[in-house]
Order: sequence, then C-alpha cells, then structure tokens
Amino acid sequence: MSPTPSTTPTSAPPTPARANRSKRPDATAVSPERETCAADAPPAKARSRAHAKAAAKPSRKERLRALGTRLRQALSVLSAVAILVGAGVGAREGHRWLRTTARFNARDITVTGLGRSTREDVLRAVGLDAPRNVLSIDCDRAARAIEALPWVSRATVTRRLPGVVTIGVEERSPAAVVAAGGMYLVAGDGSLFKRAMPGDPADLPVITGVPRGTFEQDPAGAREEVRDALALLADVEASAVGAALRIEEVHREITGDLSVVVGGTHVWLGRGPYRAKLTRLRVVLRELERRGLRASEIHLETDRNPERVTVRLTAGA
Repeated sequence: MSPTPSTTPTSAPPTPARANRSKRPDATAVSPERETCAADAPPAKARSRAHAKAAAKPSRKERLRALGTRLRQALSVLSAVAILVGAGVGAREGHRWLRTTARFNARDITVTGLGRSTREDVLRAVGLDAPRNVLSIDCDRAARAIEALPWVSRATVTRRLPGVVTIGVEERSPAAVVAAGGMYLVAGDGSLFKRAMPGDPADLPVITGVPRGTFEQDPAGAREEVRDALALLADVEASAVGAALRIEEVHREITGDLSVVVGGTHVWLGRGPYRAKLTRLRVVLRELERRGLRASEIHLETDRNPERVTVRLTAGA
C-alpha cells in the first residue's frame, strides 16, 4: 500500500485587496517631504505679520509722492517767510520815506500864548527853525523842550498832515524876586525859574533871608520858605494896606518870623496869621499920617499882647 502523500498545508497568498490595504499609508503618517515642509513653514501669526508689514511698507511711487508733498510745504513756508521779510523791509523803508520826505515839511506853524518868550525861541526848541517833516516831530518831547524855556510853564504840540503844527504855550507870571546870591524871578509856586535880567519886570517885591545854600541843599524846604513869603504878600494885597501901600520887601528871619518894608518903614509881623495884624497896621499908619509923623519901625510881632503896638519914629520926626 502506497502511502498516502501527506499534504502540507500551504498558506494562501494574500489577496490583492488585502495587499493593497496593507500597503496604503497610515492616515496619520506624514511623508518625509511633508514633514520637512511643515517644519520649515512659519506659523500662521508670523505669516500674517509679515503680510501686514509688506502691505504697510509704501511703494516707491508712494514715497516719491510723499517727498514731493513735503517739498511743496517747505517751499510754501519759505515763500511766506520771504513775503514777511519783504513786507517788513518795505514797511521800514516806507516809514522812513514818510518821515523824511519834503512833501510833509511843516509849512503852517501856529504858536499861541506867547508873552515874554519869542516865536523864534519856541521854534528853535522844537527844531522848526529849519525845514522839518512834521512826522519826525515827537509831540511829547517837543512840548518838554519848550517847557525848558525859562518863561514857559506848560506847552502842547500837535501835528497834522500834510504840514500843520500847532503849539500852545502857557507862561509863568513872576510873583516876586528872590535875593539868593543873585536876583531870581520866582513863580507863584515858590520855584525860581530865571535870573532877573534887564527888561524883566522891575516893580516886584523882593524876598530876602532865604540863603542860596538852602536852595542847593534843600530845594523843597527853600520853596516852602518862599511860599510863606508869597502867602504874606497875598494877604497884604487883599488887605486895605495893600490897596494904599506897595510892599517893597519881605524878609524872613532865621526864626521863621516875617517882616515887610512898606514905604520905607520896617514892619515886624512875626508869625501868621497876618490879616488881623495887617488891619492894626493900617490903623497905625493912619494915625501916624494924621499926626504928620513917620516911623522907621513898627512892631506887631507880639502875640501875647496882640493889641500892643511898638512904634519907633524916624530921627527928627
């Protein structure tokens, strides 16, 4: 009996379908090439920033356009500055021409209020003794220059185109003459304004007893002493004595007492008030006249006995 051939089981070859399934790549597997690309690619946020930066960067055309705009703005500013500078230079030149052209020279000059001062003195002080453009005149400065003239107390100056200048003058009125190292005219406020010269008023009372050094060391005090004497003169002028007699001199003592010389008689009045004393003086003078007597001195300065009057008669009276 022949042996039965043993049958060795053989595995069947895989079916093509299974073979294909075994060869299909895993769904989660990535090829080496894809792994390289994925590793090299930047993240999404970095790509978005890069795209935004590239989009924000102006193009060459835009840069040129912006440069042209800035240049035009700079040229506009420079043009404006040039116009302003030119306008300033033109304004200065125009102003200079207005102040120097002979077209506006002073031709109609009026001066009012003159007495002791002369028109020539006033015009010379202002600088109008020669042709001058009215716009070159500083009215305030011109008024001060006129007030520096000895007789002028106040001045006003006005101008008007094309060539009109009007000057108003107020002059001082001398109230007396002060003897202080020389003879000086004094105004009503007690200020000395000029040395007495020939041709000046000569019928003014003379104030004595105020030293020249007082005017130099204490001008305000000296003016106050002179004002005291002027106040006495005003009282005399307002009294009956002033209507009948002329005050020749007012003398101030070191003590501050005042005396006057009336018709050659020295009258001692002491301190003020003076009106009551001047009334008694009038009575004394009338009595002396009635008796035909003349006095060299009359003393009314005693305030303790105001009714007491001492009279010293002239020799041979």
